Amino acid sequence: MIMAKFTLIIRPQPDADRDVGWLNRYGVPALASPVMTGASLLPSSLAHDLDEPGDLGDPADFNGIIFTSRHAVDAVTKATDAATWVTKPAFVVGSATAAAAKQAGFTDIIIGSGGGAGLVEPIRQALADNNSAQPQKASLLWPSALDISFDMAAAMRHHDIAVQRLPAYQMVANANLAPPVRDALAKGFITAVIAMSPKSIQILRANIDAAGVDSARKNIDLIAGSDAIAAAAGDGWKHVYESRHPRRSRLLAIAVLRHRRFDLT
Repeated sequence: MIMAKFTLIIRPQPDADRDVGWLNRYGVPALASPVMTGASLLPSSLAHDLDEPGDLGDPADFNGIIFTSRHAVDAVTKATDAATWVTKPAFVVGSATAAAAKQAGFTDIIIGSGGGAGLVEPIRQALADNNSAQPQKASLLWPSALDISFDMAAAMRHHDIAVQRLPAYQMVANANLAPPVRDALAKGFITAVIAMSPKSIQILRANIDAAGVDSARKNIDLIAGSDAIAAAAGDGWKHVYESRHPRRSRLLAIAVLRHRRFDLT
Protein backbone atom coordinates (compact mmCIF):
# COMPACT_ATOMS: atom_id res chain seq x y z
CA MET A 1 0.00 0.00 0.00
CA ILE A 2 1.36 3.40 -1.01
CA MET A 3 1.07 5.98 1.76
CA ALA A 4 0.41 9.64 1.00
CA LYS A 5 3.37 11.97 1.34
CA PHE A 6 2.38 15.35 2.73
CA THR A 7 3.72 18.88 2.46
CA LEU A 8 3.41 20.76 5.75
CA ILE A 9 2.14 24.35 5.82
CA ILE A 10 3.02 26.32 8.95
CA ARG A 11 1.61 29.78 8.13
CA PRO A 12 -1.01 31.33 10.44
CA GLN A 13 -4.68 30.84 9.65
CA PRO A 14 -6.55 31.47 7.45
CA ASP A 15 -3.57 31.51 5.08
CA ALA A 16 -2.55 27.97 6.05
CA ASP A 17 -5.85 26.44 4.93
CA ARG A 18 -5.74 28.54 1.77
CA ASP A 19 -2.31 27.15 0.88
CA VAL A 20 -3.41 23.59 1.66
CA GLY A 21 -6.36 24.04 -0.68
CA TRP A 22 -4.13 25.45 -3.42
CA LEU A 23 -1.72 22.52 -3.18
CA ASN A 24 -4.57 20.00 -3.13
CA ARG A 25 -5.88 21.41 -6.39
CA TYR A 26 -2.52 20.61 -7.97
CA GLY A 27 -2.50 17.09 -6.59
CA VAL A 28 -0.21 17.71 -3.61
CA PRO A 29 -1.42 16.26 -0.28
CA ALA A 30 -0.86 18.89 2.41
CA LEU A 31 -1.46 19.46 6.10
CA ALA A 32 -1.82 22.74 8.00
CA SER A 33 -0.06 23.19 11.32
CA PRO A 34 0.15 26.95 12.05
CA VAL A 35 3.03 27.68 14.40
CA MET A 36 1.86 31.22 15.24
CA THR A 37 -1.36 33.10 15.93
CA GLY A 38 -1.85 36.85 15.51
CA ALA A 39 -2.95 38.82 18.58
CA SER A 40 -3.99 42.48 18.36
CA LEU A 41 -2.06 45.03 20.44
CA LEU A 42 -4.29 47.99 19.61
CA PRO A 43 -6.74 49.70 21.96
CA SER A 44 -10.37 50.08 20.92
CA SER A 45 -9.65 53.40 19.21
CA LEU A 46 -6.78 54.09 16.85
CA ALA A 47 -7.22 57.83 17.30
CA HIS A 48 -6.80 57.48 21.06
CA ASP A 49 -3.56 55.59 20.63
CA LEU A 50 -2.24 58.09 18.14
CA ASP A 51 -2.76 60.87 20.68
CA GLU A 52 -0.66 59.10 23.29
CA PRO A 53 2.91 60.29 24.00
CA GLY A 54 5.13 59.40 21.09
CA ASP A 55 3.88 62.07 18.69
CA LEU A 56 2.34 59.74 16.13
CA GLY A 57 0.00 62.50 15.02
CA ASP A 58 -3.65 62.77 14.02
CA PRO A 59 -5.08 60.16 11.61
CA ALA A 60 -6.44 62.99 9.48
CA ASP A 61 -2.88 64.06 8.73
CA PHE A 62 -1.91 60.78 7.08
CA ASN A 63 -1.85 60.31 3.32
CA GLY A 64 -2.34 56.57 3.52
CA ILE A 65 -1.80 53.39 5.48
CA ILE A 66 0.66 50.52 5.00
CA PHE A 67 -0.32 46.90 5.60
CA THR A 68 2.53 44.40 5.40
CA SER A 69 0.33 41.61 6.77
CA ARG A 70 -3.35 40.68 6.85
CA HIS A 71 -2.99 40.50 10.65
CA ALA A 72 -2.45 44.26 10.67
CA VAL A 73 -5.67 44.69 8.69
CA ASP A 74 -7.51 42.52 11.21
CA ALA A 75 -6.12 44.55 14.13
CA VAL A 76 -7.08 47.89 12.56
CA THR A 77 -10.60 46.81 11.62
CA LYS A 78 -11.31 45.85 15.25
CA ALA A 79 -10.81 49.47 16.31
CA THR A 80 -14.02 51.46 16.79
CA ASP A 81 -12.80 54.25 14.50
CA ALA A 82 -11.65 51.92 11.69
CA ALA A 83 -14.13 53.53 9.28
CA THR A 84 -12.08 56.74 9.33
CA TRP A 85 -9.21 54.88 7.67
CA VAL A 86 -10.94 53.05 4.83
CA THR A 87 -11.10 56.17 2.65
CA LYS A 88 -7.31 56.41 2.58
CA PRO A 89 -5.01 54.67 0.10
CA ALA A 90 -3.86 51.31 1.44
CA PHE A 91 -0.42 50.04 0.42
CA VAL A 92 -0.38 46.29 0.95
CA VAL A 93 1.94 43.31 0.54
CA GLY A 94 0.48 40.45 -1.47
CA SER A 95 -2.92 39.36 -2.69
CA ALA A 96 -4.05 37.90 0.65
CA THR A 97 -3.48 41.20 2.44
CA ALA A 98 -5.14 43.03 -0.44
CA ALA A 99 -8.19 40.78 -0.14
CA ALA A 100 -8.35 41.43 3.61
CA ALA A 101 -8.10 45.19 3.04
CA LYS A 102 -10.86 45.07 0.43
CA GLN A 103 -13.09 43.09 2.76
CA ALA A 104 -12.43 45.67 5.47
CA GLY A 105 -13.77 48.42 3.20
CA PHE A 106 -10.64 49.90 1.62
CA THR A 107 -11.16 50.75 -2.05
CA ASP A 108 -7.89 52.43 -3.08
CA ILE A 109 -5.50 49.49 -2.73
CA ILE A 110 -1.95 49.46 -4.12
CA ILE A 111 -0.27 46.05 -4.08
CA GLY A 112 3.41 45.22 -3.79
CA SER A 113 5.01 41.78 -3.83
CA GLY A 114 8.00 40.14 -2.24
CA GLY A 115 7.59 41.49 1.30
CA GLY A 116 7.88 45.05 2.56
CA ALA A 117 10.73 45.83 0.17
CA GLY A 118 8.32 45.29 -2.71
CA LEU A 119 6.18 48.20 -1.49
CA VAL A 120 8.89 50.85 -1.53
CA GLU A 121 8.66 51.75 -5.21
CA PRO A 122 4.81 51.58 -5.46
CA ILE A 123 4.57 53.92 -2.45
CA ARG A 124 7.17 56.31 -3.80
CA GLN A 125 5.52 56.43 -7.21
CA ALA A 126 1.98 56.84 -5.88
CA LEU A 127 2.90 59.66 -3.53
CA ALA A 128 5.02 61.38 -6.16
CA ASP A 129 2.07 61.26 -8.57
CA ASN A 130 -0.39 62.56 -5.98
CA ASN A 131 1.83 65.23 -4.51
CA SER A 132 4.56 65.90 -7.05
CA ALA A 133 5.28 69.37 -5.72
CA GLN A 134 6.25 68.27 -2.20
CA PRO A 135 6.33 64.47 -1.92
CA GLN A 136 8.61 64.72 1.11
CA LYS A 137 5.68 66.03 3.16
CA ALA A 138 3.73 62.81 2.70
CA SER A 139 3.09 60.79 5.85
CA LEU A 140 1.90 57.21 6.16
CA LEU A 141 0.73 55.09 9.08
CA TRP A 142 2.23 51.62 9.36
CA PRO A 143 0.41 49.25 11.75
CA SER A 144 3.18 46.68 12.07
CA ALA A 145 4.00 43.53 13.95
CA LEU A 146 5.69 43.98 17.30
CA ASP A 147 8.75 42.25 15.85
CA ILE A 148 9.67 43.24 12.30
CA SER A 149 12.10 41.84 9.75
CA PHE A 150 11.93 44.80 7.34
CA ASP A 151 11.73 48.42 8.51
CA MET A 152 9.32 50.33 6.25
CA ALA A 153 10.00 53.59 8.10
CA ALA A 154 13.73 53.39 7.44
CA ALA A 155 13.21 52.32 3.83
CA MET A 156 10.85 55.19 3.03
CA ARG A 157 13.01 57.72 4.87
CA HIS A 158 15.49 57.41 1.99
CA HIS A 159 12.72 58.81 -0.25
CA ASP A 160 11.81 61.65 2.16
CA ILE A 161 8.50 59.98 3.03
CA ALA A 162 7.59 59.86 6.71
CA VAL A 163 6.24 56.58 8.05
CA GLN A 164 4.80 56.43 11.54
CA ARG A 165 5.11 52.92 12.93
CA LEU A 166 2.37 51.66 15.25
CA PRO A 167 2.90 48.14 16.67
CA ALA A 168 -0.55 46.68 16.01
CA TYR A 169 -0.23 42.96 16.53
CA GLN A 170 2.05 40.28 17.87
CA MET A 171 2.62 36.81 16.50
CA VAL A 172 2.33 34.39 19.41
CA ALA A 173 3.91 30.96 19.15
CA ASN A 174 1.70 27.87 19.23
CA ALA A 175 3.57 25.63 21.63
CA ASN A 176 2.42 22.21 20.47
CA LEU A 177 1.95 20.21 17.31
CA ALA A 178 -1.57 19.11 16.47
CA PRO A 179 -1.91 15.35 17.17
CA PRO A 180 -2.52 14.42 13.50
CA VAL A 181 0.63 16.32 12.48
CA ARG A 182 2.68 14.72 15.23
CA ASP A 183 1.48 11.28 14.13
CA ALA A 184 2.26 12.04 10.48
CA LEU A 185 5.77 13.14 11.44
CA ALA A 186 6.34 10.04 13.54
CA LYS A 187 5.24 7.79 10.67
CA GLY A 188 7.34 9.60 8.06
CA PHE A 189 4.34 10.82 6.07
CA ILE A 190 5.54 14.45 5.95
CA THR A 191 8.23 14.88 3.31
CA ALA A 192 8.33 18.67 2.86
CA VAL A 193 7.66 21.87 4.77
CA ILE A 194 7.28 25.41 3.44
CA ALA A 195 8.78 28.17 5.60
CA MET A 196 8.11 31.85 4.95
CA SER A 197 9.82 33.42 7.96
CA PRO A 198 12.83 32.65 10.19
CA LYS A 199 10.68 32.74 13.32
CA SER A 200 8.13 30.27 12.00
CA ILE A 201 10.67 27.60 11.09
CA GLN A 202 12.44 28.04 14.42
CA ILE A 203 9.15 27.48 16.25
CA LEU A 204 8.38 24.41 14.15
CA ARG A 205 11.80 22.94 14.85
CA ALA A 206 11.36 23.53 18.59
CA ASN A 207 7.90 21.93 18.50
CA ILE A 208 9.21 18.92 16.58
CA ASP A 209 11.99 18.46 19.12
CA ALA A 210 9.58 18.88 22.06
CA ALA A 211 7.25 16.26 20.58
CA GLY A 212 10.08 13.75 20.41
CA VAL A 213 9.96 13.34 16.64
CA ASP A 214 13.13 15.26 15.80
CA SER A 215 14.41 12.28 13.79
CA ALA A 216 11.69 13.06 11.21
CA ARG A 217 13.71 16.04 9.93
CA LYS A 218 16.14 13.80 8.08
CA ASN A 219 13.26 12.76 5.79
CA ILE A 220 11.84 16.26 5.23
CA ASP A 221 12.78 18.69 2.48
CA LEU A 222 12.73 22.34 3.56
CA ILE A 223 11.36 24.88 1.07
CA ALA A 224 12.64 28.21 2.40
CA GLY A 225 11.58 31.67 1.27
CA SER A 226 15.13 33.05 1.63
CA ASP A 227 18.65 32.16 2.67
CA ALA A 228 17.95 33.80 6.06
CA ILE A 229 15.05 31.40 6.61
CA ALA A 230 17.21 28.45 5.58
CA ALA A 231 19.89 29.55 8.04
CA ALA A 232 17.33 29.92 10.83
CA ALA A 233 16.09 26.38 10.19
CA GLY A 234 19.42 24.87 11.16
CA ASP A 235 20.72 21.57 9.85
CA GLY A 236 19.33 18.06 9.82
CA TRP A 237 16.88 18.45 6.92
CA LYS A 238 16.98 16.03 3.99
CA HIS A 239 17.37 18.83 1.46
CA VAL A 240 16.95 22.60 1.49
CA TYR A 241 15.44 24.54 -1.42
CA GLU A 242 15.93 28.32 -1.25
CA SER A 243 13.60 30.50 -3.29
CA ARG A 244 15.16 33.46 -5.08
CA HIS A 245 12.09 35.52 -4.27
CA PRO A 246 9.99 35.15 -1.07
CA ARG A 247 6.68 35.01 -2.88
CA ARG A 248 3.93 32.62 -1.87
CA SER A 249 3.28 31.64 -5.47
CA ARG A 250 6.92 30.71 -6.05
CA LEU A 251 7.19 28.62 -2.88
CA LEU A 252 3.99 26.74 -3.66
CA ALA A 253 5.19 26.11 -7.22
CA ILE A 254 8.43 24.65 -5.85
CA ALA A 255 6.35 22.39 -3.59
CA VAL A 256 4.35 21.12 -6.57
CA LEU A 257 7.44 20.41 -8.66
CA ARG A 258 9.22 18.71 -5.76
CA HIS A 259 6.18 16.53 -5.03
CA ARG A 260 5.84 15.40 -8.64
CA ARG A 261 9.52 14.60 -8.93
CA PHE A 262 10.13 12.82 -5.63
CA ASP A 263 6.90 11.89 -3.82
CA LEU A 264 5.24 10.09 -6.72
CA THR A 265 8.11 7.74 -7.43
